[in-house]
Amino acid sequence: MAYLSKSERKQQIIDSAKKVVLAEGLNTLTVRKLAQSSDLSVGQVHHHFNSVHDLKAEVFLELVHENLNLSHFSESSNGLEKLIYLLGSEANTSETPYIRVWNDAESNIQSSLIFKQAYARAIKIWQNSIIAVLKEGLAEKIFIFDLDKIQDISWRFISLSIGLECVSNLQLEGVNSDFFHKQILFMIRQELQM
Repeated sequence: MAYLSKSERKQQIIDSAKKVVLAEGLNTLTVRKLAQSSDLSVGQVHHHFNSVHDLKAEVFLELVHENLNLSHFSESSNGLEKLIYLLGSEANTSETPYIRVWNDAESNIQSSLIFKQAYARAIKIWQNSIIAVLKEGLAEKIFIFDLDKIQDISWRFISLSIGLECVSNLQLEGVNSDFFHKQILFMIRQELQM
C-alpha cells in the first residue's frame, strides 16, 4: 500500500465508501464492510472519522454534489430539462442509486444529529441548484415568474419532489414514475407560467 497524506487517505476512504453506497445503499455502509471491500483497515477508517455517522454524512454530501452536477448536460440543454432532472422526474437507471441514497439519508436523520445537519445542508445545496436553474430559465425566457418569489418557488418544488418520492415508495396503484412526472410537469407549468 502506497503512502498517502492524511487528506489523500481520507479521500481514498470516502471514494471507497461512495462505491459501496452506490452499489448497496447508504444504510448498508459499516466500517467493517468498507474495510473488507477496499484496501483499508478498520483502524484507518476510525482514525479519519469519529463515527460511522461522520463517514456517512461526508459520503452523502459528496454524492449529493455528484448527483446535482449538471455538467453532463450539453450546452444546448435548457433550463426546463435541467429542472426536470433536478426534481428527479425523469430518473433513469444511472440515477436510481442516487435516489436510493437520498431515501436512505432521510431515514438516518432521526438517528444522528450529525447526519441531520448533513441532510439539511444537502437540501440547501439542492435548493441552490434549483434556484440557479430557475434563474437560467428566466434569462432564457423559458420561465416566467417574479424573481422575488424564487425562494418560495424552489421550496415548493423540493416539497413536491420529496412528497411524490415518499408516496411513490408506498407503491400505491397508479402512483408510478409516469404519475410522478405528470405532477412535476403540472407544477412547473403552474409556477413558471409555461
